[in-house]
Amino acid sequence: MPPKKKELQRKIHDLPDLPGVYLFRDKSGRIIYAGKAVSLRNRVRSYFQASRSFDPKTELLVNEIADLEHYPTASEAEAFFLESRFIKTYQPHYNVDLRDDKTFPLVRITKSDFPRIEIIRGKKEKDAYYFGPFTEAWALRRAVRNLRRIFPLAGCRRRINPENPVRPCFDYNLKRCLAPCAGKSTKEEYNRTARALLSFFEGKNQQIISELKTAMGKAAGELNFEEAARIRDEIDVLQRVQKHPKALGRERPSQKTVLNLKDSLGLPKEPVRIEAYDISNLFGQEAVGSMVTFLAGEPCRKMYRRFRIKDVEGINDCAMMAEVLKRRFLEKEWPRPDLILIDGGRGQVETANRVLRVNHNTIPLVGLAKEKEEIFAPGKRKPLPVSRSSPESLFLQRVRDEAHRFAVSYHRNLQRKKITASSLDSIPGIGPRRKALLWRRFSSLEEIKSAPAAELVKSGIPEKVALRLKALNILT
Repeated sequence: MPPKKKELQRKIHDLPDLPGVYLFRDKSGRIIYAGKAVSLRNRVRSYFQASRSFDPKTELLVNEIADLEHYPTASEAEAFFLESRFIKTYQPHYNVDLRDDKTFPLVRITKSDFPRIEIIRGKKEKDAYYFGPFTEAWALRRAVRNLRRIFPLAGCRRRINPENPVRPCFDYNLKRCLAPCAGKSTKEEYNRTARALLSFFEGKNQQIISELKTAMGKAAGELNFEEAARIRDEIDVLQRVQKHPKALGRERPSQKTVLNLKDSLGLPKEPVRIEAYDISNLFGQEAVGSMVTFLAGEPCRKMYRRFRIKDVEGINDCAMMAEVLKRRFLEKEWPRPDLILIDGGRGQVETANRVLRVNHNTIPLVGLAKEKEEIFAPGKRKPLPVSRSSPESLFLQRVRDEAHRFAVSYHRNLQRKKITASSLDSIPGIGPRRKALLWRRFSSLEEIKSAPAAELVKSGIPEKVALRLKALNILT
């Protein structure tokens, strides 16, 4: 059953032999099916084999396919979660599975004498606390692994009987379990840890961090620097988990919000892939551009890109945006977005649109102006009639703000390296690799100066170089 459209035939022919997700659209641009594949090429081509017979439902699906998109992934597991996200968001007509939260992982903390923390799927049972569902299983597993360093609850299914202790498992050696099964902690101590973890999942993280900072100050005041350093590391873990809300409970944009973007912005089809761009510079110095990508309403960080401005001098944000877009669309291997969002008003939108037209791109484009959060489209003098407080506008503001955050972080990093390069370069024994080790551990030159030599050694600096660095005033 070969496809009728030449463009669709070309897309099928160009599919890679990689795992990923494919989307079928009908002639109106609506997503009608989302599927995952170990090999995109083999799986999608199987729908169009003339000799193959299908069940009635699949026959109807194939007859409706008018367009195809594909999203390669690093593994089959990643393809599963991306497929789940697409199905949850767009509810394609021909997908009958994965339509409820049972396919997404939940965190369960049991209500037993010695509570356990587990990641589960499927039916909820009584006598447990549940948090979720979460959209990214890999991120959830990593977050729970990190949290158990601070709240070391059991994650196994061992029977816990304090009167009959057994040998502790490997999690105890990794400091991820208090090992009540081995009699290493009392019931009271263990349940205090369980209550603290519940508080974290209930959103009381700032209270926990504040208590940890108090404990760290007390340990430092008593000259117990090892304990203070341990608590500092715990605070760092909690703050890093907070910065990845995708893993721990931030609400995803609702299905209705993402779907409404098509009508609110007058788009030809649902914007599955959105790319947002921003420029950051200080009086034209160290100017950079950012590109962030959202898939099915969620950030896809592996598709973020940064650009150092090369051809524009002085302060000219429009010209810088034009340079970034030109360079982006020279990358033919990058998937095309369904919508481009730029930070700016009518002037920036028209500049960006000229770049797209020169490159023969018909990708929909809008700009979001910060002052009034108005949305502009090419060729229209007035902003689109979308309220700044509507779910659609708030979602676009979130996407725009993420592009801004990503651009500013890159710009600050370049500025910091430029300002401090000569100071560190003046220290014998500090080269590019060791500078990178220092910046990985410390956030400022002041922190490097005030850190003990032993702390510098922990970052990977040889002791004699650390002592040399401490002997010099690197801030002058």
